[in-house]
Amino acid sequence: MYDLKIIQDAQRLVLHDSLHTYKVKNSRSNIAGQAKETSTKKGAIALFSSKDSMQKAHGVVVTSFEALDAIADRMTHWTPNTFNWLGYTQNRASVRGHRENNLAQINSLVVDIDFSDAAERDAREQEVLSAVTVADLFIPTMILRTSKGFHVYYVFDQPMFLRKKRGQFPVLKAAQKMSSFVRQWIQKRVAGVDVGCNNFGIFRIPRQDNLIFFDANMLIQVSALMKWSQYYAAQVPVTDQPGGKVISLPSDEGRQVDQTWFKALLKVTTVKPGHGLARHNTVMTLALAMYQSKVSQQRARDVLDVFNSNLHEPLVDREVVQCVRDAYSGDYRGAALSYVQGLLAQWVPNFSGKVVAGIGWYKFAKPRAERQYSHAHEWRQDVLALINRVGKSTTAVAISTRQIQAELGISPASLNRVMKQLQAAYQVKKVQRGNQPALLTTVTMLFKSAMAKRRTQSQVWTRYLTPLVPTVAVSGYEAVIDTLARLHEHDLAGGLEPPWEFERKRRWG
Repeated sequence: MYDLKIIQDAQRLVLHDSLHTYKVKNSRSNIAGQAKETSTKKGAIALFSSKDSMQKAHGVVVTSFEALDAIADRMTHWTPNTFNWLGYTQNRASVRGHRENNLAQINSLVVDIDFSDAAERDAREQEVLSAVTVADLFIPTMILRTSKGFHVYYVFDQPMFLRKKRGQFPVLKAAQKMSSFVRQWIQKRVAGVDVGCNNFGIFRIPRQDNLIFFDANMLIQVSALMKWSQYYAAQVPVTDQPGGKVISLPSDEGRQVDQTWFKALLKVTTVKPGHGLARHNTVMTLALAMYQSKVSQQRARDVLDVFNSNLHEPLVDREVVQCVRDAYSGDYRGAALSYVQGLLAQWVPNFSGKVVAGIGWYKFAKPRAERQYSHAHEWRQDVLALINRVGKSTTAVAISTRQIQAELGISPASLNRVMKQLQAAYQVKKVQRGNQPALLTTVTMLFKSAMAKRRTQSQVWTRYLTPLVPTVAVSGYEAVIDTLARLHEHDLAGGLEPPWEFERKRRWG
């Protein structure tokens, strides 16, 4: 359990100075009126005391860190990205204004990973830790344990500020793509990623009872993530269909409402609330398909009213109306292929029709198994996966080029080229040890080692203090983990200092 000061630091790190320091009114600080604010624009966030309150939008609007500190420990969810303004409906029944087009700045990406229950969550924690270091480049800033899964935060080094240009929000679109690609990357490596939740909506707030990893130094450079997203988009095929042809859509497939997947989803009545792609995502996808097909907004309302009424557990009417409004806002072109495929897999498992996005031209790449040669990025992924698998939870591993060649069937020249590319991109690092063989380490290995060290430090520190302070098992104290770079240096030097040394340095330097 992290102490309260670290929790507050984590919350401030996420929000990037986007709130006032003190309350504008009724502040308890004597210097509230005299304090100088930074020049950055201030906005608002919303907090919710339970998941049920969140779903009903029964929350509290906060515009200052003073107010946040006063109530954060009683809240379970928040909006980690800052809005221009937030308000209340009549009689303060619910929060209003938390819409993407009202965002002032995007502070972080959050990935929601859910399992069936807490037992599965705990059993698959190591699998999650192996999957959340995206492309062996981007380490999470913090990880929160939820009731059935994890919320993984990737906090930006600088917020992405939204500006409207010609009726559009280009920064928002870029952030949505980055968020989508990060989720896709993780989803391919661990089941349970909620690809359908709002990219910049409501998530768990860091608290002492849920924060299991935090390193303030592990911030995501926006420019680097954007560059990686562009590369990833070029490598990911649109569908898994074989062949190397470039095709266009026939007239009966140009409109999404004319496609078989739309008709199949429209007949589903068993969509239930819960994690993953559920009722809201289904209604939104259908509405976007009708918008792309130039169906009138009123007609879309009528169709989705009938669809919602046929559900065994329908949405409230206002949510259907809101989905149609969002779909027809002009911020989207149509239903996204990834959502369509996810919905079909979840609610129409026996679907056998062709799935195309219906918005333009697409190139279908030939699968790797049908090609004689592999692409360079595929070899890089194979080498990284092998090093991470052999290394497991260690910080660095000794593995020879011959062993890599034998395992992967890659030629010496190709391996040499791939290793140079991985080192140039800081995805693999060689650690020289004099006359001994060099060690190889990756970001994933360092991150997993850091998590293991954190647990060990916590256990040792608790055992050390228990005879002195009988209540330590209840109140607890967990030493702050070192940065990954220093942690790595400690390991190579022969191990970490005992936790009481961490405490001494924390207090007295």
